[in-house]
Amino acid sequence: MEDFELQVGGGKFLKTLVYYFIKEWKLSLVMLAHCIIIVILALLLPILTFQMTGAISLKNDPNNVVQGTNIITKIWTDDWQLLVYISIAVVLIYCVFSYVYDYLAFILGRRIEISLRNRCLENLVRQDISYYSDKKIGEILTKIVSDTQIVGDQAVQVPLQFGLSFFEIIGAAILMYILSWQLATVTVITFTIIMALMMICFFATRKKVIKVRESITEINGNVTDRIATVRLIKSSGTENYETERFKEVHKDFYKKSKKVGTRLALMLTIMWGGIFVLQFSTVVSAMLIYGNTDPTVSKEFFGTTFASYNLAQGLMIGPLFNIMAALFGLAQASVASQRVDDTIHAKSIMDSHYFDGEIVKSVKGDIQFKNLEFEYPEKPGKIVLPKFSFTFEEGKSYAFVGETGSGKSTIAKLLLRFYDPSKGEIIINGKTNLKDVNLASYLNHVGYVEQDPQILYGDVFENVKYGSFDATDEEVIEACKKAELHELVMTWPGGYETILGERGFLLSGGQKQRLIIARMFLKNPQVLILDEATSALDNIVEKEIQAKLDLLMKGRTTVTIAHRLSTIKNANEIIVLGGNGAGIVQRGKFSELRDQPGHFQKLYKAGLIE
Repeated sequence: MEDFELQVGGGKFLKTLVYYFIKEWKLSLVMLAHCIIIVILALLLPILTFQMTGAISLKNDPNNVVQGTNIITKIWTDDWQLLVYISIAVVLIYCVFSYVYDYLAFILGRRIEISLRNRCLENLVRQDISYYSDKKIGEILTKIVSDTQIVGDQAVQVPLQFGLSFFEIIGAAILMYILSWQLATVTVITFTIIMALMMICFFATRKKVIKVRESITEINGNVTDRIATVRLIKSSGTENYETERFKEVHKDFYKKSKKVGTRLALMLTIMWGGIFVLQFSTVVSAMLIYGNTDPTVSKEFFGTTFASYNLAQGLMIGPLFNIMAALFGLAQASVASQRVDDTIHAKSIMDSHYFDGEIVKSVKGDIQFKNLEFEYPEKPGKIVLPKFSFTFEEGKSYAFVGETGSGKSTIAKLLLRFYDPSKGEIIINGKTNLKDVNLASYLNHVGYVEQDPQILYGDVFENVKYGSFDATDEEVIEACKKAELHELVMTWPGGYETILGERGFLLSGGQKQRLIIARMFLKNPQVLILDEATSALDNIVEKEIQAKLDLLMKGRTTVTIAHRLSTIKNANEIIVLGGNGAGIVQRGKFSELRDQPGHFQKLYKAGLIE
């Protein structure tokens, strides 16, 4: 069943349709009513045309009496001018209902698009950090921007185009059978053959559309990655290389798109050729059926009925265009909806208790690592931190040192709950497992300063307030003064309302760190985590920033990940991590470890601790 749904148009897309048409049932019913009214109004035109031609024939030849007892074939008035006015009124009413219908369809599409995008973003921000380890930002952006837009558009267009076409085809067929059942049989058989051929092409096209969407997603990932690292490109002088590289990555997209193009061209050819065959076969069949009959019957048919029949047949031909568009939209939407659904329903390996869990009102007392062991879920089987226990005492400062890959930053990630321990547990406030708390309430008391500061696109107020949204502008300014950033900000043309650019593009490394420190002063956390916070700065700037960090650290439980001597020498305790998953190999104060033979001394003498 699932494979059948995938072939027909995507089970996920069908589920999306059902979900949102039930959720927006009032709007859906109004649109359905408009759809039916539009079809009825469209069917009235060939009926009125028949009435007009019959009225004119009756007026010109009083002895010509249109036979039939059906309401459609009986002439109910010989005033053809009145019928013209009625027809004009029908067209105007049709336009009004069509306008409202299209407007409501647009509104429903936007509601679906926005809802899908919000659901995607909600799940993405709640994902554990490992989710992003093997994904390109550009690929994610394609899903939450392009794919949600496609699904939003087609979630309205596909069912309504199919629905409108269905009603028009059924109504037109009934009307044609009433006017001439023999001719209608020829038309319906020809139309059925055209539809069958188009459906065969659709199934072949859909598979190719899937590959094209995969290709464009990969291209978007590459583009975003290169734009994000434009400084590397500019500093390496590799603009020509990147230009040629983009041409290469687009070759696969172009190759796959051509295959889609051939099938779309075939569908269009079948449609246009089918329309010609349908129209021509109707004329030929009409001549064969009525050309050799009684002259009165022939005159009546070609004089009054044939024009109406052609209009009715036109109502059947028109839906071919809608079906063509709906089939292509269905092919795109079935792929996009699968990808959107995967994003919305991707399961995090952690439960962060955003809506439940124990609320942490403060982080008082010690933080304990109990029999903790850790390996990254992205690299199972490789132990980064072997089993150990450790206690961070309230108000004290701790520094973790060791060579690259020894697990220093892993300590910070565990305290921030980017990851959960593979074994063991982290206890806060002396009794509560970190896994069981409402994560947002816990992190509200934790400050984090890292090597690569996270700057948002926005002004200084927005960036410093992030995480402390209730703070006033005056409090932001005071925090910036503590971080010695205020005077610099006041030299900028916009002051605190200066837009800082993507990822703080306009700021130097030291300026970014000062802004983050101002953010921490404003937040006033009880636990402070410094992850290589000054390693990217020159010595002079590092001393200035370190002085601000020392001020920030006072009275807080502080965990520092660093290799610079100025950063770690005043820590209450230094924890030395050995390489290759050795875990903690030494502990003590700087003066003790420096003079004691061991791993720290080797790092110190080798210059790995500056």
